[in-house]
Amino acid sequence: MTAAALAQVVVPDGTKVRVRLDQTLSSATADEGQTVELSIAEAIRVDGVMAVAEGARATGTVMVAQEKRRMGRAGKLDFSVDRIRAVNGEWLPVRYTLTKKTGDSKAVSTGVITAGVAVVFWPAAPFVLLRKGKDTTINKGVTFDVFVDGNHTVGAATAPVTVTQAPPAHPAAPAIAPVVTQAAATGGPAAPGEMATVTVNSIEAGADIEVNGNFVGSTPTTLKLASGHYAITVRKGTQVWQRNLQVTSGAINLNAAFEPAVTPVAQRRN
Repeated sequence: MTAAALAQVVVPDGTKVRVRLDQTLSSATADEGQTVELSIAEAIRVDGVMAVAEGARATGTVMVAQEKRRMGRAGKLDFSVDRIRAVNGEWLPVRYTLTKKTGDSKAVSTGVITAGVAVVFWPAAPFVLLRKGKDTTINKGVTFDVFVDGNHTVGAATAPVTVTQAPPAHPAAPAIAPVVTQAAATGGPAAPGEMATVTVNSIEAGADIEVNGNFVGSTPTTLKLASGHYAITVRKGTQVWQRNLQVTSGAINLNAAFEPAVTPVAQRRN
């Protein structure tokens, strides 16, 4: 099978990354060590080639979480931004300053508040740190800038979130779901060079999309695929949705409805 043309590009150390918080955090409910979900607010291109797609996943960690206490002591909350996902699925570490200080490790040891990260956009009134007697809340949608830590070579698609796949001679058909066949307006296979449009959505935005095992972006995303058979996988944390798709032409809409994780029998017995 032939994937889309890939270009090896280097994402330089210090490349600015604008990220957006995808959940509201509160000192009343957050736990230290909890994973924080973020997404890329603006795509990163190197020499015209997309290296990190808009909407791609980014993750962080809750560093400090203390709910409000007696005597009017306010809650405390802070989180880190640890990594962002490139178009080839590789995770790139990030830091909070443009210039890396000598001796700094790549591990993030402070949160965005402690480090003084500049906020680009507030979706509502800014939270107030150490507000007497109140829990601290950081609103979903807050956007700020961090920086790529180190030089990283990634294989990047020459066109954004586009996968061109030749139909395999003997397509693998894992018994994960029935084949979904597009009801094309023409009723026949795509003409040579004709591409179908496949839009992939999920109940929770920011889920990772894989086509035949290759990471191509995060939901919601529109892909352009040549006629053929594809294995579409959507992942969000431990949740996985899979379909075998036969593409001809026209437009296809896929909505990933994650099923609750099933606990193995051995674990339930314990």
